[in-house]
Amino acid sequence: MTTPMPRHLLPPSLLQIADYCGEAVMWKVWSYYGGGHLFVPMRCGPDHQLSTLLGVSDAVKFCEVFGGDTLTIPKAESAKRAVRNGLIRQARLDGADNFTLCRRFGLTERQIVSICGQPQLPQVNLDLFDNPGETP
Repeated sequence: MTTPMPRHLLPPSLLQIADYCGEAVMWKVWSYYGGGHLFVPMRCGPDHQLSTLLGVSDAVKFCEVFGGDTLTIPKAESAKRAVRNGLIRQARLDGADNFTLCRRFGLTERQIVSICGQPQLPQVNLDLFDNPGETP
């Protein structure tokens, strides 16, 4: 994810990984294992999946801290949703219409309206010489 998630919305297990091994390691572990379990070996060599994912030195540190444990890696849905909703609100402020946003984020227009808090007003373009009160 390119936009950082708010730390206060992250589950404690992810924050624990970040505190001991750094946020970069936490994001890599979350992006690969999120929603599943991870058995952490006591040691891992350069060919181990964790070494490939994290790099050898970060994998060694990760195994030193969590070796022998089976970690449940949460999906962190509330944090992802908060970031997504913030991006949607900002895009609306920048002028994006509901239909464009629903296509971009894979949501319905009704969800976009709900996230933004109000429907987008239709843009009415009147001709300079139109007088809405007159009938031709």
